[in-house]
Amino acid sequence: MKAKIKHNNDILILSLEGKIDYETQDDACAVINKAIEKNKTDETPKKILVSMKDLQFVGSAGITHFVEQLKKIHVQTDVTPKYIGVKSEFQKIMKAFDEENEFEFFDDENLSRRNGKAIINN
Repeated sequence: MKAKIKHNNDILILSLEGKIDYETQDDACAVINKAIEKNKTDETPKKILVSMKDLQFVGSAGITHFVEQLKKIHVQTDVTPKYIGVKSEFQKIMKAFDEENEFEFFDDENLSRRNGKAIINN
């Protein structure tokens, strides 16, 4: 599992790729925490995009901690992250832990929702 943080103007992009499971979720969680801290220390508020298009689903066992870390982004930053390219298996698990209905899913980097609404300026 690989995770990268990059910046594009006022957008912080967290890209996750490879397989995530019980054994690799700690690495992903560490990068998520780094993204949270980076957002807190930057002077300008950032949009946060979490790209999961290259993340492979290998089963739901043991990835609860990973989903909880994603939820921390919502709580510990002043922005609502947008999730890009999230496969349906991940969406089901994320929604199961999303009592506040905070996860927003988009199809691609152009931030196209299935209904066609673009959110890059939100």
